[in-house]
Amino acid sequence: MAKRHSYVPASGPRDAKIALVGEQPGRIEVQRRKPFVGPAGNELASCMEAAQLLRLECYFTNVIKDLDKPILHYVSIKGKNTFVTPDGQLYLDELKTELQSVKPNVVIAIGNVALFALCSRTGVTKWRGSILESTLIPGLKVIPCIHPATIIPPKMVYLNKHLLIHDLVLARKQSEFPEIKLTERFYHIAPTFYECLNWLDDMIYQGLAGATIAFDIEIHNMQVSCISFSANPTTCMSVPFVNSAGDYFTLEQEAELWIKIALLLENTQICKVGQNVIFDNSFLLRRYGIKTKNVDDTMVAQQIIAPDYPKGLDFITSMWSDLPYYKDEGKQWFKVGGKWETLWEYNARDSIVCSIALPKQLHELATMDNLDTYERQSSLIEPLTFMMEFGIKANVTAMTAAFNNADNDLVKLQKELNDVAGQALNPNSPKQLKEYFYNLKRIKPYSKGGKPTVNDDALKRLARRGFVEASIIQKMRSINKQRANYLNPSHVDSDGRIRCSYNPVGTRYSRISSSKNIFGTGMNLQNWPHSMLKYLVADQGYVYYSFDLSQFENRIVAYVGNVSQMIDAFENDLDVHSLTAGLIFDKQPSEVSREDGSSSLGDGQHSERFWGKKANHGLNYGLGYKTFALYYEMLENDAKYIINKYHAAYPGIRGTFHAHVRRQLSKDRTLTNLMGRTTRFMGRWDDALFKEAYACIPQGTCGDLINERGVEYIYYNQHLFPQAQLLTQVHDSVGFQLPLNLPWLDHARQLNLIKRSLETPLKWRVREFVVPVDLSIGWNMGHVEELAHKNWPTSDALLAEELKNIYVQKLNKE
Repeated sequence: MAKRHSYVPASGPRDAKIALVGEQPGRIEVQRRKPFVGPAGNELASCMEAAQLLRLECYFTNVIKDLDKPILHYVSIKGKNTFVTPDGQLYLDELKTELQSVKPNVVIAIGNVALFALCSRTGVTKWRGSILESTLIPGLKVIPCIHPATIIPPKMVYLNKHLLIHDLVLARKQSEFPEIKLTERFYHIAPTFYECLNWLDDMIYQGLAGATIAFDIEIHNMQVSCISFSANPTTCMSVPFVNSAGDYFTLEQEAELWIKIALLLENTQICKVGQNVIFDNSFLLRRYGIKTKNVDDTMVAQQIIAPDYPKGLDFITSMWSDLPYYKDEGKQWFKVGGKWETLWEYNARDSIVCSIALPKQLHELATMDNLDTYERQSSLIEPLTFMMEFGIKANVTAMTAAFNNADNDLVKLQKELNDVAGQALNPNSPKQLKEYFYNLKRIKPYSKGGKPTVNDDALKRLARRGFVEASIIQKMRSINKQRANYLNPSHVDSDGRIRCSYNPVGTRYSRISSSKNIFGTGMNLQNWPHSMLKYLVADQGYVYYSFDLSQFENRIVAYVGNVSQMIDAFENDLDVHSLTAGLIFDKQPSEVSREDGSSSLGDGQHSERFWGKKANHGLNYGLGYKTFALYYEMLENDAKYIINKYHAAYPGIRGTFHAHVRRQLSKDRTLTNLMGRTTRFMGRWDDALFKEAYACIPQGTCGDLINERGVEYIYYNQHLFPQAQLLTQVHDSVGFQLPLNLPWLDHARQLNLIKRSLETPLKWRVREFVVPVDLSIGWNMGHVEELAHKNWPTSDALLAEELKNIYVQKLNKE
């Protein structure tokens, strides 16, 4: 190697227990001839202090020790194209010699280059927190960490700071001894039939004795290829059903095993745990008719503990266990195949991780006072599994007709677009649209991430400036989205039902999410446009009901923020949207127009009340005028006018509600909603964090309330609601159906029970209040009759009469 002008030598005691190995010195390190003294080094020092590691006691070095040439001159880490140059190899040899001389008990590999140099692995975000043996120096203990440079500008991934501290604490503990001491674990794979039977019997015995049984399934060719069970963190068996020869057991043996598995999983006295267990439960129910009961979920627990971070089993492994990262083994097997023993061991490890993690997660939840929150969220798994399997009936004929009509509309709009543009313009080609708007039309490009874009926001801005082409493209994209996401008959199962996949922790603050299922059908049922809901129908002989929490988030903000005008409006059943519109437009609420086109704001097509509603929905959470203008396609000056009027009318929003959120965060970075859920915010302390936090209490309270007092109340009280069938849970509503052969009085009694559950008073400090619910009634989810809370009949008998009248009137209409 030629003379190295910017060479930076190592620093620190030669007998250090901990060595930290970076990638390459920076400019400041070169000037001071010392590693880790620049901005990234300062961040590392901050994290080391938090982890109680003394810099003076640690040895610091880099893989590449000069800045004469960029890192790619020495080593390139790009997946399959990873390589080391001759000069890079000289530095690897030097690193090997110095570490053999220092003989640290543990080496912290900081960043991808150090991980590759020490362990011949890539992907530090996957391997961080693992305890590995070095390939450069066999027997040497290595713990990879994310590089502190990712925490500071320009990358600014602040959440990496907590992960770096976690891994430095691990390294400090591991530095007390030189050996690699990983917990010894036993994976029983390729068992005989009788070994499987004995293992399952033992799982049942241990489960009935109080052990939590971890389980996990692997799917191959849409069948369970193996299922693992563990009663403790050290031993697990994977029960195989398939191998390279085909069936692993005879059909009779397999049937006997599945009967035993069902006895275990369906036993309500045995607690089970899995990761994303709703997936396993729904698959086992669909394919094998097994109704898994009494389950814990490490994914649910992880989301409640640290919602800022991933909740996958790979992340859980790194945070709660001493198992090195292993998930690539499964990904590789499913991608290209391999030995079946590899899959079985992978399957067993998944169960082992759940056994390891759950007790630690429950302890952490207890310290956060979040055990009740966890119980509530994990109790959703059974009812959501039922909803996933039961599904919702679709009007396939009408959907198909609308799907085909959408094609015709797109053809007409395409012709209109071409005529306006004077050329054939592809609305789905970003390249062509950027060429048209930003080059041909000479419009200053709208950017995202520093690059020109023609995304929906850019099109909104272009349309607002009078470019008709942009408006047409927006319409075409909207139709395409409706056609692909909601009208496509391929989303519907052969029996005419839509079955989605639910995620009980699909959002940050307790609300569920939904998506396409593993069988290739279904879709997101949470965000259907109102115009599409008419295609979701009640079953023949049933009536659809939906309870909706009335203006829930606004009410929570009003009470927490002590916004007296809003509280008075809510408690006197006044229209708060008209109240807000009146304050914006300097009118009495009774004078506010509900007629479309009565306001000149935006595109001039909306009512005055519309802007009151949008202000109530958006401005509680700190929305700025530029974003408000973009969302609602109005001039920024008009948006600024609305925001200023809103906050002048409701000073409690900023002065009390926002101030409460900031004050609570400043104490311990946590917020507690009105259902007792504590949410921890671990991101960078800035306005973005505050705006995210403003939604926590209203949205989290809403989700927790509708889940516990709606979905779970109906599902777990079948003695009260034996004929009720849950269909949907969307944001602030719960939907279900009741049979028409049930007397109207029974309908009324059940509806009143659910109403009373949902309207159980909430408490903020010393004040109790009720969020009322409104009822929607219909044969589909779009065309419904509404029974508002303020018109609610005073007895079961009167409600029964009202329901009958609505039924007859609606039947006559249709």
